[in-house]
Amino acid sequence: MWISPAAGVHGLGSFWAMVVSTTPALVAGAAYLRVVPIDDIDGDPVVRTYYVRLTGLLVREPR
Repeated sequence: MWISPAAGVHGLGSFWAMVVSTTPALVAGAAYLRVVPIDDIDGDPVVRTYYVRLTGLLVREPR
């Protein structure tokens, strides 16, 4: 999943991440995502939780 600044994750810019789990938010059009940034998968991955606006996400099918 591509997380862009439009998703509302402040201070991180844009990055690809693997989604671990999702939880609906109380606000329509938003969710909580537990993700691991793709750059961190090879090393010591840390799962992080972000509150995001769904309009700022782009999903890419795995190959």
